[in-house]
Amino acid sequence: MADDITFLDITCLMRISDDTTLERFGSAINASIFDASNIAGTLKQKDLIDFTSIFPGPNSIAVTEKGKAVLSEAEQRAATPFDNLDKSILSQISNGKSSPKDIQSSISLNSKDLAMRLYKLSKQNLLTYELKSGQVEILLTEQGFLKAAPQQPQPMPSMQSLQTTQPTQNDTQAPVQNPSPVHSQVQPQTEPQEQQLSAPQEIHLQPKPINKKLVAGIIIILVIIFLAYLVVMKII
Repeated sequence: MADDITFLDITCLMRISDDTTLERFGSAINASIFDASNIAGTLKQKDLIDFTSIFPGPNSIAVTEKGKAVLSEAEQRAATPFDNLDKSILSQISNGKSSPKDIQSSISLNSKDLAMRLYKLSKQNLLTYELKSGQVEILLTEQGFLKAAPQQPQPMPSMQSLQTTQPTQNDTQAPVQNPSPVHSQVQPQTEPQEQQLSAPQEIHLQPKPINKKLVAGIIIILVIIFLAYLVVMKII
């Protein structure tokens, strides 16, 4: 089936050249002999490669017409613009999903479309991948991480900024004409009244008049006490 193409299939097909042999296929995809044999058998079942079976070898390996068509389709889809599905894939990788199987289970995308998308993102330098032990590990580049990050929401404008940016009612009205003569006569009369109301009232305290009789009585009492004191001093 065409939908069973995986990203591992595409990356392995890219490693096959004219001088690649079946015995050295493991070193080309950074896998052991056992893992390389399993991958080669899977690619042959999907009719993506063909190889000879000569003992003891070497056995040649070549990409079939179907395999070349898959690579050609991947190159064509890699030239398409970046879209929301690509961003969803990058977001899954940024959340820690480094294998195509984990990404596929998260976004429910068929295997071939996911493989084409991953190849596209790798061609656009948004992700990198590494073949190791018969598996492919995917990592984001710095540019891919920035693409996957959600955009910060724009802050809501404040009421003050709205008042300064929006034209007021006074701005749209015609300029005010000169006041009538009646207004000019009333205005100078009302302004002093407002100043009198706003200014604090001063309180003037006048001194009370001195009671002359009381002062004279106090002086007489003091004179009597002084004379009594002199009499007492003479007697002593």
